[in-house]
Amino acid sequence: MVARINIRKSIQKALNYNEAKVLTGVGEILLASGFGCDIADLSFHDKLNRFELLNQRNEWVKKNTLHISLNFPVGEDLPPETLQRLALDYMDRIGFGEQPFIVYQHHDAKHPHIHIVTTSIRPDGKSVDLHNIGKELSEPVREALEEEYGLTRARGRQYHLDSTESSDLAAKVQEVTGSYKFTSLDELNAILAQFEMTAWIGAPGSAIRSNHGLVYSRIDADGNRKGTPIKSSDLVTRPTLTWLEKRFELNKVKKLPIRDRVAQTLTSALAVGDGNPMTIFQRLKQRRLSLQPRRDDAGNLISVHVIDNRNKVVFTAEELSFELDALIIRLGLPTGPTPVSESDALNSAISATKVSRKAKRSHGSQTPLPPQRTAIAAQIAFALIASQTGAPGPAGDEPPKKKKRKKRSF
Repeated sequence: MVARINIRKSIQKALNYNEAKVLTGVGEILLASGFGCDIADLSFHDKLNRFELLNQRNEWVKKNTLHISLNFPVGEDLPPETLQRLALDYMDRIGFGEQPFIVYQHHDAKHPHIHIVTTSIRPDGKSVDLHNIGKELSEPVREALEEEYGLTRARGRQYHLDSTESSDLAAKVQEVTGSYKFTSLDELNAILAQFEMTAWIGAPGSAIRSNHGLVYSRIDADGNRKGTPIKSSDLVTRPTLTWLEKRFELNKVKKLPIRDRVAQTLTSALAVGDGNPMTIFQRLKQRRLSLQPRRDDAGNLISVHVIDNRNKVVFTAEELSFELDALIIRLGLPTGPTPVSESDALNSAISATKVSRKAKRSHGSQTPLPPQRTAIAAQIAFALIASQTGAPGPAGDEPPKKKKRKKRSF
């Protein structure tokens, strides 16, 4: 078992990341400890509010969020009941047994793993000491739990796990850069964000930037790069920055025949009578469209990328003749950097999916839950989680239709 501890500033981002996994069908909630009610009775706002009430008791501590992942080797598939007990034992032994925490299981990687979200602020306002928590607490606990639960020892497996993840990263990067039509690095990163990846040219003044280099990395729930990056020149297809820049020019021509088709598909998805943004997102998923917001350094929404995963192409809303302000209103997207409205929107999305399932759930916060396969793509938060890609559809390279395009607004 490999334990990874990320200490962050935003409990909301960690929750958004995991709850969106549940809504898109690649995650499930295993356990909610310290909430005093059944999991099915907890809305997104309930979960966020439970943590934020504690965080408000000590506003001096900025990094108060723990986002922990417990990773197991391929083939070590533990039943939900065992994962629940393991998570409870792990959190108790690292000093978080009395803290509220939520355990999620993700199904979007080759190796089994769970995520745990909690806060370091206690009810009395004091903070759990996080200094060297990984080395001094987590590592001894991990070793003890491996023996007690009969798990595969992590010695010699950390490299294997990272190697597997690097291989997956390389394969997905090569697939995206070789098959999708994009005309800028921003557009490429909008596509890669669907798979929790990014292409990075390095910081100003860095050797990477100076040498016109490019690396590909995984990103966490906050959009930060994590893990071991891969140099573009080390990949078999060599999707370097120089190669991409040539691709940008070619794709400007290849995108044109598909533009009207994508615009029509988006228009159809937006033409929902009830005006509910989540109904729109459901229709977008059915049509395999993904929306990724583009924000400036201050966090303000300045554009929306529309990704057609069937035809493997990306446009901005403006390229499709959609008025950005009208589209933002139609989708209920927040424009400013304040995250409160985003959490409220995600809360509404999550609550809507639970109404029909409540009666089917048994009571008890530690009862294993079946995987939740919903059709709704909850693409609301600091980055909208992309809908799942599948078998490629038609390439869409036929000549463009000769007709006058009208300005669309919703």
